[in-house]
Amino acid sequence: MATDTHTTSEESTGFLTERRADLARRAGFHALLWSLIAIVLSPVLWMFIVSVNQIGFQSFIDDPAAWAAGADFSAYFRVWYESDFPYWFRNSLIVSLGATALSIGVCTLGAYSIGRLRYKGRTAMATFLLITQMFPAVLLAIPLFLVFQDLGLVNSLSGLVIAYVAFTLPFAIWMLRGFYENLPQSLEEAAMIDGSTRLGAVVRVILPLSAPAIATTAIFTWVLAWNEFIFALVLINDSQQQTLPPGMGEWVGQFALNWDMLMAGAIGATLPMLIVFFLLQNYIVKGLAEGAVKS
Repeated sequence: MATDTHTTSEESTGFLTERRADLARRAGFHALLWSLIAIVLSPVLWMFIVSVNQIGFQSFIDDPAAWAAGADFSAYFRVWYESDFPYWFRNSLIVSLGATALSIGVCTLGAYSIGRLRYKGRTAMATFLLITQMFPAVLLAIPLFLVFQDLGLVNSLSGLVIAYVAFTLPFAIWMLRGFYENLPQSLEEAAMIDGSTRLGAVVRVILPLSAPAIATTAIFTWVLAWNEFIFALVLINDSQQQTLPPGMGEWVGQFALNWDMLMAGAIGATLPMLIVFFLLQNYIVKGLAEGAVKS
């Protein structure tokens, strides 16, 4: 009897020890996770604080709650009503969406060609596209400006869309190529045995299966175009034709910085990306996961 009681006590003690260890592991994991989230979000929090009160960092450390006493949202009012920010926002939206639509339309077939078909020069083409990503944008912007000047595309949004397609297309092809390579060849073969042409197999079988990967590629392509600075700075001179990154750069003066307007504008420029990532997060996760799995 004493032996049974002793055994039960040991089992109970072992269960409690294991449960405590499990709780400790969970607490440690969540502490690490929330610490990383706090580190990632700290720049966004600091942007908001400076946008409503241009407090110094040392003053914030000395009294973290003091900034709230003098907070006001006048910088947001000046950004929207007393600057060209609405034009810049509209132009960024037009240019980034136009470049994304063209890039996805071209890269969908381009990535399929490089990832699925077997022909001479396929690897060299893929390598060439990768090499184009290694050049700094400023090296490409000057020759592009000279070409666009002859074509009459300088200072126009259509010219900027073309420049962004050239800038984002190699990235989009490489991102989508990996997904196409991982799809089983039997999918197209089955469709072609049933009488479909290769183009019909691509349209009816491959593209529907590729929807999450195409959506993910489109989102990252749009982010690249939305944040691009060098091409927009070189190819656009009119302030009302500028996009957000070089437009907000005008608030950086020679002797002073409009920190509150810069931070308010940065939050306004970041909001569309946050909304897109929040609404399409399932597609992003699914697209990235499917591209990483080898069939």
